[in-house]
Order: sequence, then structure tokens, then C-alpha cells
Amino acid sequence: MKNFTGFLIRQQRLQRGLSQEALCRGICAVSYLSKIEQGVGNPSPVILEKLLNKLEINYHQDPEQLEKASRMLIRFFDKYFHSETAEEETAYLRLHQQQIENSELHLSWHLFNLYMLIQKYGKTAPVCHQELSYLSRFQDHLEKETLFLYYVGAGLLESEDQLEMLRLAETIRPTAFVKQSIAEVWYTRHEYMRAIEAADRAYAAACEEGSLPTLLWSSYLLGACYANFNDLSFMLRYYKRAMELARGYDPAILSLIRYNIGSTYMEHGSYAEAISYFKDSLANEEDSPAEQKLLAEQKLSLCLFECAQKEEGLTFLQRAVKRQSDKMPPLFTTLLYFTSLRYVDEDRSSYSYENSLKKLYAEGEEILGEGYRRLLAEFLIELYSSQRRYKEALALKAEHRYE
Repeated sequence: MKNFTGFLIRQQRLQRGLSQEALCRGICAVSYLSKIEQGVGNPSPVILEKLLNKLEINYHQDPEQLEKASRMLIRFFDKYFHSETAEEETAYLRLHQQQIENSELHLSWHLFNLYMLIQKYGKTAPVCHQELSYLSRFQDHLEKETLFLYYVGAGLLESEDQLEMLRLAETIRPTAFVKQSIAEVWYTRHEYMRAIEAADRAYAAACEEGSLPTLLWSSYLLGACYANFNDLSFMLRYYKRAMELARGYDPAILSLIRYNIGSTYMEHGSYAEAISYFKDSLANEEDSPAEQKLLAEQKLSLCLFECAQKEEGLTFLQRAVKRQSDKMPPLFTTLLYFTSLRYVDEDRSSYSYENSLKKLYAEGEEILGEGYRRLLAEFLIELYSSQRRYKEALALKAEHRYE
């Protein structure tokens, strides 16, 4: 990285509304200050100190503390790319934020902050894009490693140039993490064949690196892709591989995979096969988030109902209702209400049943998933057919390519 001291000087000078001539008067020539601000050359420590003092910048230059901060940054990113917690590193970097920001590690600290914001707020949060926007001003002044971190960070945020950023990162370091991130972008864009190709490359790279997290998540993603392609045999192949990799690693992932397998069977009308997977996903209360458990119980209740096990199904529906909280999406209320109406045959012709079903079909894909929307389409086709609204039923069949 070019000498960042000059950029701190320029930033503070502009914030104070000073011209270059006003700042360097009595210290150095304007041309000399211009070179310092561009981060080129090897400026005199005496001149730098005078400029910093005039701007009241407490520039941190303690070599021992900077060396430790640098080590902490390296360890943080290494753990991040291996899906490990970095509590010690994060605590140190947060505690010494002011010193690190006012040092040659300024941009490295902001890269760390970008990754932390993504972890905390997600890939679409405005605060993450704001931090990236700040960093983007200094792309030309990043060295190879920090430029790699910048491209990866930019590629983790949802945007039109997300794939381009990840590909630029891949040209610097073609790691399994980057390849897996590319696969995930294709998946979120519903480009499942491209996601499969990218996930296969990520798995191969993870084998070379010995990266268990990427081996696991690329297998998981392959299972999800084939589920969306309605290929149950390949779905099971890759989900089961993911389950083997997850054993002894993270029980929550096992619960998630079982839930997804159950969901896919359910969405294909294989209710009996789905039941055991949903029950297994609920076996350990602490292994999965509350929303996933509620959805597993709700889906299980529907599967049991379709398999003529109405009494047991009602038990799981009641558990799902009790689990609901204000922190969950409001659409869950509609989902549970619809499920309760489905249990009562005479309510299937009611306005409430039709209205709740249409609302779930129209609004539920983001929360419930693309596959669940297909199942809701089947329920709508069933309803339209019972009402002799054959034109609407045929339109839905055509949209979802039903025979």
C-alpha cells in the first residue's frame, strides 16, 4: 500500500476547508505537499510531523502496536475465510480502533469493519454499502492482498457488479471461498446450472486446500440446486454428502439439511417420505433457529394431514402456533392460519381460505422459498378446480409446467 499518511493529511485538510498552500505555508512547498497527499515518494518524517501537528492528527506510529494490530488483522481474515469465530481478534481491533485508523493500517481496519458489518447486518444493508463506498475511493492505493480483500468484500454485497468483483478477486487468489461465493451468487439469481458448475469448482478447490467449510457448503448448494431442478436422486446424493461432512462439525447444519430434504419431498407430493426428515430436523431443539423449527412443524402438520394422520398433525400445528413470536415475519401468521383452515374441509371453500392462500402464493417466495411456492400453486389449482375455475387452474399449471 502507498504511504497512507498523505491521504489522512488530505482528508483532514479538505474537512477543514484548507487549501494546499494554506496548510504547507512555513513547512514545505505546495508541490512537495501534493506528492505527500498522493502517497508517492519518501517524505521527510520531520515535514510529515509538522503537517500532522498543524492538522491536529494524532498519527499512530508505534511499531510494536502496529505489528500486533497487523497480526490480528491477518488472523481475523484467515478465520473469516475458514468460518471460524474471531472473538479475540475482533475485540482487540475494536478496542484499538482509533490508533489503527490513524495509522498506515487505516484501510485494513476499514476492510475489517466492512466484513464485520456484513456479518452483523447482512449483504443488503445500506451501512455495508456505505463502508464499501468509502473504500472504493482508495482502490488504486491497495496492495495485492488488501485489494483481494476489497474485491471479496464487494463481491459479498448484493449488487449488479457482484460477480465481477468476485472474479477480480479470483484473478488474485483463486480460493475455494471465492469460488463458493460465485456459486452462491448464481444460486440467488436462480441460475442453477451455472451455480452447479461453480459449486463443483469450489468443491474441487476445497479438496486441494483441505477446506471443510467449503466442502460442506458446496455440497449443500449442489443439493439445493438439484432440488430446484426437481432431480430428487441427485438432491439426495449431495445433501447426504453434506450430512456426512457435517457430522461432528455443526449439528445445526444437519438439522437444516434434513429440513430441506423434507421440504423437497413435500413439494413433490411425497408426504410420507417428508415426515421422517421433518421429525429428524426437530429432534434436538437447540440445533436450529426458531423460524426453521416453526416452518418444520407447520410443514410436518400438513404432511401428516395428507397421510391421514390428522390428530398427530394438529399436535405439530399447535406447537408451531405456540412457537410464533413478534420477531418472526408477519406472513407466518397467514401461513399458520391457512394451515388451520386446510384442516377443516368445509373451510376450503371459504373466502378466508382462498384469500390467505393467494397471499401466501403472491408474497411468500422470499420467506418460504421457491419450492414452497410450487406447492402453494398445487393447492391453488386444487381450489380453482373445485370451483370450476378451469381457466385459472390451467394458467397456473402452465406457469409451473404441470402435466
